[in-house]
Amino acid sequence: MTDLQTGRAARPQGSGFVGSPAGLAGRALGWAVLAAWQVLRCAICAILVLGEPVIRAVLVPLAFLGFLLTMIFGFLIGDPRFPRWGMLAFSVGALVLYWCYLGFMSLFMSLPSHDCER
Repeated sequence: MTDLQTGRAARPQGSGFVGSPAGLAGRALGWAVLAAWQVLRCAICAILVLGEPVIRAVLVPLAFLGFLLTMIFGFLIGDPRFPRWGMLAFSVGALVLYWCYLGFMSLFMSLPSHDCER
């Protein structure tokens, strides 16, 4: 869009213009919020990554032992007092809880894509 009297391009006026002080302050605020989010995301990610081996060392063997006990006492020996379906649900629940932890951890991690050529 040009100014008819001078033939030069008209500059937009108002606070939404990028060169105006309000536009620069908005951009700086946006960068500050983005930087604060990145710092918070990295801190949460570090805590979750450091806790993952402990969670894995507890939940995965617990699920395996629960499954093994269920197979031995619930199905092979066939003890009628053994809560086979409850123990099987406990084992599956421990694995699902570990997978949920991994999923929650992946929300805060940004991994590079593997489909790019180097």
